[in-house]
Amino acid sequence: MLRQSIAAGSNSNPAFASPDRALVFEVIGPVEKFVEAVQQIGFEWLTEDYANAELEDTTSADDSDEDGVVSSLMYITIPTIAGVERMLAMWNRFTAKRAPGADEQDWWKVFGYLSAIRPWNATDRIDPATQAFIGRQLQRDPDAPVRLEVDLWYRGDPILRATAREGLQQVLDDVGGTILDFVTIDPIRYQVALVEVPPDGAGGVQSRSGAVAEADQIMSIRPQSFFRSNPNPDSGDTIIADEGFDEDDLRPAVAAILDGYPMANHRLLAGRVDVEEVDITAAMVPVTRRYHGTAIASLIIHGDLAAGEQPITRKLKAVPILAAPQDLSDERLDTDYLPLGMIYRAVLALKAGLNGNPPTGPDVVLINHSVCDAEGSFVRRPSVWARLLDWMSTEYGVLFVVSSGNITRDFPTGFADEAAYAAATPVDRQASTMLAVEATKGIRGLLSPAEAMNVLTVGALHLDEAGDCPPGHVDPFPSFGVTNLGSAIGPGINRSLKPDLVEAGGRQLAATEDTADGHVLWPSDTGILGQKAAAPDPIAGSLSRTARSTGTSNSAALVTRAGIRVVDAIEEMLEEEGLELTSFERRALATRALLIHGSAWRDHGDILDQIYPPATPRQWRARRSSITKFLGYGRPDFERVVAGDTNRITLLADDAVSHEQLHEYRIPIPESMIGSKELRRIVMTLAWSPPFHPTSIAYRGAALDIVDRDGKRDFWRGLKKVMQPHPDDVRRGTVAHFVLEGENSAVFTDSAGLFVGVQARALSPNYRETPVPYALAITLEVAATVREDIYASVSAALRAAVRPRARIQQ
Repeated sequence: MLRQSIAAGSNSNPAFASPDRALVFEVIGPVEKFVEAVQQIGFEWLTEDYANAELEDTTSADDSDEDGVVSSLMYITIPTIAGVERMLAMWNRFTAKRAPGADEQDWWKVFGYLSAIRPWNATDRIDPATQAFIGRQLQRDPDAPVRLEVDLWYRGDPILRATAREGLQQVLDDVGGTILDFVTIDPIRYQVALVEVPPDGAGGVQSRSGAVAEADQIMSIRPQSFFRSNPNPDSGDTIIADEGFDEDDLRPAVAAILDGYPMANHRLLAGRVDVEEVDITAAMVPVTRRYHGTAIASLIIHGDLAAGEQPITRKLKAVPILAAPQDLSDERLDTDYLPLGMIYRAVLALKAGLNGNPPTGPDVVLINHSVCDAEGSFVRRPSVWARLLDWMSTEYGVLFVVSSGNITRDFPTGFADEAAYAAATPVDRQASTMLAVEATKGIRGLLSPAEAMNVLTVGALHLDEAGDCPPGHVDPFPSFGVTNLGSAIGPGINRSLKPDLVEAGGRQLAATEDTADGHVLWPSDTGILGQKAAAPDPIAGSLSRTARSTGTSNSAALVTRAGIRVVDAIEEMLEEEGLELTSFERRALATRALLIHGSAWRDHGDILDQIYPPATPRQWRARRSSITKFLGYGRPDFERVVAGDTNRITLLADDAVSHEQLHEYRIPIPESMIGSKELRRIVMTLAWSPPFHPTSIAYRGAALDIVDRDGKRDFWRGLKKVMQPHPDDVRRGTVAHFVLEGENSAVFTDSAGLFVGVQARALSPNYRETPVPYALAITLEVAATVREDIYASVSAALRAAVRPRARIQQ
């Protein structure tokens, strides 16, 4: 009855129900109780921001929220202005402690969970970053229109969705604006337009006034997603292609790149890359400008050419999404398209088929995505770009390998001036630079969509095979490889662990200068150092030119290359069981687990632990968290995963587990692990793909844990965790990875075998019945001096069995 009174007088045609008449409910305390109180009222919830809702039982007492506590917000729509006014009038009477009316008692219960109710307004639609972006655009060219992305309120009613574009166009007509592109993706509740607004209209958006800023149809306005790649400055050199190469010997592609248009006739790529055009065609990208996609394809196929590795034995798919406009010198996202629409169509073309055509990459498991939004640093709420990758990874069973992004802005060095910097010893410069990078981590956040949870996010290490740094240049980290100067860092959504991995991304030199604000430094990619890969020749048109480059795109490409080897190993394992790779539904999850499985901080973590603040031993948790933001789980050692050895065996299991279930695995114990006093190592990696709530900052619908027989995370007495991320950082994402070492044999006395449990917990009532697929990798290793063939001993024993049973209560 109450809902009817608020909605009274509304037009019965839903096309006239204005979705912008949204109210913001600021919730006190756990939002689940509030949701339960309003479930029967019947309003349409547009979206919600749960403030750390899922973290209440996973954070330690010494683990404070760096960003401070924020309100939990929920948004509803009311179809008439009169309804909005009635709702606000009720709230005002409630806050004045007046008694409810005859039909208002239920609302008074709901209001008890709220600190405020207010209309959605221009301040909500336009954040300071968008204002700053418009200001920069107008300052650059005051007479040029500004392009923006406009998010509409996604409505459950298809009629409302169908009329959304018309309503937006009417708003833009008032200021002389134009819709350039319009995309709706129902599964992630996404409806957005790329618009062009004249300078006056853009100024109104910047000041949060005028027709566009105050339009009820619009949820938010943000900068146009933008990515560009500039060619390297070096002259390059040439290579001699492998004369023994036969295209017919290559197996079908299991990896694809969404990137620039590769130079497919380059001698290093010819016959190895299949280009699948969707939105970007060859005519839109001159051959002499095809740098980024060519480098990424080359690094995946050959690795760093200076390392002399063998090329992969599979084809590589490429769907170009970067154009090279004639009047510019770089490659960039086509400014006439919404990037998400291009990526969505590219993946559809590969995995499902587009416009009635069959899929062009049905066997693709890995998708390299080294393109990001330079205007979209991740801040708390998952971007729509990240939501799209998370949904497509589950829908199409693929693993996106995503670069964390490159941060090129300058930062203070801590030196008084250029003279002091130049006079310092290399060791002092290195230590000061490391501390300066750590001190400025607040401006080095991930570039979207690197925060996505179901993807493998990769940062860049200051490593390559280019030899000594030439005289006259400053190598900021000459002693060892840490993350390079430009690599973006975590954390991710709800402070989850990001990046997942770091890999060699080339050595970036230090460029410095004195400014009015002090001495500053920024990363410089000069082409002197870095990783060598195929490149176009803009002068002579050679088909064998190479060039050096650096960055997180390179490191992501190398992880994709390793991922192909992991998929090959999985395929070989399946073939031994008489199965095909395509029949393995969780092959992408298994690939993600195995790519992370060989990772560790190793010497990098030990050195950073000595250098990074806070310095006191009691504050190790904060220091460990800071290291995690840079290194994630560390640099992987793929050989430990794909190459067998007599003293090591890796077991792989996969299944799906539901809320309050625990899957029990028993691993046969080799005799040498029982009687020997030698070092033992157990590595466990669990990767899962939870359901996602696309409009909630809680985001994950379920969490999985690796637990012991008591349902705890203490694991085994006598084995200790090596230097690695804190468990609280691990539990917030979709991967758990632990490395344990020790010499105590007491843990290995259970005749039933080593217990490893996988336990599930739904984070929302909506997902209590939803099975969560996972892959679990476990490695047992003994010292190389132990004579027993542990691989033969365990593989000859019964396969690890899983038995569903009730979740162990903690």
